[in-house]
Amino acid sequence: MRHLASTAGALRLPATRLDLVRLGIGMYGLSPFEGTDSAEFGLRPALRVESRLISVKRVAAGTGVSYGYTYRAAADTWLGLVPLGYADGVARHVSNRGSVWVGGAVHPIVGRVAMDQFVVDLGSLEAQVGDRVVLFGDPAEGYPSADDWAEAAGTINYEIVTRLGGRVRREYGA
Repeated sequence: MRHLASTAGALRLPATRLDLVRLGIGMYGLSPFEGTDSAEFGLRPALRVESRLISVKRVAAGTGVSYGYTYRAAADTWLGLVPLGYADGVARHVSNRGSVWVGGAVHPIVGRVAMDQFVVDLGSLEAQVGDRVVLFGDPAEGYPSADDWAEAAGTINYEIVTRLGGRVRREYGA
């Protein structure tokens, strides 16, 4: 048995496929190349991370958010609380930089990601407790991608999809 190629080799250098290929990030449906979208290779993200809002509050302009108040609301706004944090594998580096999908649109993560939660600025969206939040998934469906999260965190997509902790419930489906 001859083995030489990873996902990158299998996609760009077909002659390296030989007898076996170690797919790695390709198993997640993601591109191993920075700046190259998965769809360019016919790959579709196989992973979607979602949660539900556990609190929604209207706050006034100037309201500080999370530890150290690294974010203050520029205007009156709705904020939503998502019960996932760095203990679950949410990169703390997405604080004030990442975004999630709620109610049909992408909204920014504001304030610092805490151990068990983070806050989303919902703007004028009057969301409800229990509304679905998608951290990342298939951008063809309008969700932020693992690549978007990697860029916000200053890392690579591999780290985003493999760092999810044991507290994150897994569901498998078609």
